Order: sequence, then structure tokens, then C-alpha cells
Amino acid sequence: MKKLITRTITGIVLVLVMLTAIVVGPYSYAILFLLILIGGIAEFNKLFRQSEVKPNQAFNYSIAVILFALSFFVAQGLLKPAFFFGLFPLLLVVMAAELYRKKERPVENIAVTIFSIGYVALPLSLINFLVFPELTAENTYTPQILIALFALIWIYDSGAYLFGVSMGKHRLFERISPKKSWEGAIGGTLTALTAAWFISGFIPEIKTAHWMAISILTVVSSTFGDLTESMFKRYFGIKDSGNILPGHGGVLDRFDSLFFAAPVIVMYLKLFVV
Repeated sequence: MKKLITRTITGIVLVLVMLTAIVVGPYSYAILFLLILIGGIAEFNKLFRQSEVKPNQAFNYSIAVILFALSFFVAQGLLKPAFFFGLFPLLLVVMAAELYRKKERPVENIAVTIFSIGYVALPLSLINFLVFPELTAENTYTPQILIALFALIWIYDSGAYLFGVSMGKHRLFERISPKKSWEGAIGGTLTALTAAWFISGFIPEIKTAHWMAISILTVVSSTFGDLTESMFKRYFGIKDSGNILPGHGGVLDRFDSLFFAAPVIVMYLKLFVV
């Protein structure tokens, strides 16, 4: 009971802090997500503390921040997309830097360093294109789509939990996450579709049919994001990636669904909506 109360209080505070930062304006949003990004990279690096593989922390932190900052200004139209080409030499520098680190397993070190950027920094950086979505003539800050994405993820998770607890009998992916069920996934999907229908009334610039598609894509991608994080934790033999969020674990635990959903939704919006 105490754990449930702690989890509930943490969840409420987290939602309030996030909504406030997102709604206030683009720079409070950027600060919030930069902190999430840094926290995610820190937890990722911590996973390898006891391992022979040692990611290059100087580079995965710095490249992650540069990537987020670039995408933030490109999404606003303040920088040209060509600036993204400056990231490619940095990835080559990651490889060259391993020559001077004199660590064991240099190939694995390079791979894990680059993977951390792709897993944590890239999805969070792409979110900038959700809050500057080109739905208007100018790239104005429009946080409604991001809030809607969070709502779909949270509503799906809640629906899947309630249906799973009450009706779940057939395991969805027992080897990785024995508590998830097909009944929960289907119930959560129906809940998310219903939520998407309501959301379409608040964001009419995107048609209802698109919101239905977005909800399905969110459900599928967020499920794989959650399962992937569970796979990582099983591999490292840990329960949570961190303890910064009492009752919820760490940044990777809380935002694993978003890491998969954000790139998919940005791609859908760019291809079919804007």
C-alpha cells in the first residue's frame, strides 16, 4: 500500500511538472527535456558500470546535447537542416578517440557509445519536431501534439493494466515481461482509440482518421519500447534503471515507451499530415 501511495504521488508530481514546463513555453520545455536526456544518458552509462564495456561518456553526453540543441533550432526554422551534417564527423571522432582511451573492448565501447545516442538522444531530439509541427505558416510553438502523445501513452498503459489485471490470461511476451497479457494490450488499445477520438476534437488541424492511425502506432511502438527496456534490465539483472522517481524507477523506466513512439509519430506526421 505504501509503495502504491508513493508511486501515485510521484506520478502526479511528475505530470504536473511536465505539463507546466511544456505549456509555459519553448524554453522551459527545452530545459525539461534536456534534463530528461541527461538523466537518461547517465542511467544508460550506469548500466555498464560493472561491465568490461565502457561507453565514452564525454562524447555521448556532449553529442546528445548538441543533437538536441540542433534539432530544437532547426525545428523552429532558426537553423538550416544542413547543420545536421556536422554530427557525422563527431561520430567519426568517437571512433578515433577510442585509440587514446586504452580501454578493453574498443569496438564494443564505440558501439555502445553510439547506441546510447540513438536510443536516448535521437528520440528526445525528434520531439522538437512535434512541438514545432509546421501545422501553421510559421513554425510556432505548438505543444498540444506532444501532450496528446503523452496522454495516449499513459491512457494505453492504464487501460492495459486494468484490463490485464481483471481479464489477463494469455501472456503477450512471457520471456521478457511475464505480467503483460494480450487481453491487457487489446483493452489498452481500445482505450487509446477512444482517447484519440476525443483528442481529435481538441486538435482539429489533424483529421480524426490520422488520430486513429497515430493511436495505433503509439500503442505498437510504445509496447515495443517497454519490452525493449525490460529486455535490457533482464540482461543486466536489475529491477529499475535508476531511483530518481520513487515508485517508478529511473528516467529510462519512465520514458521507455516515448523513446520508441516519438520517432514513429514524427515520421507519420511528416509523411502523411504536414
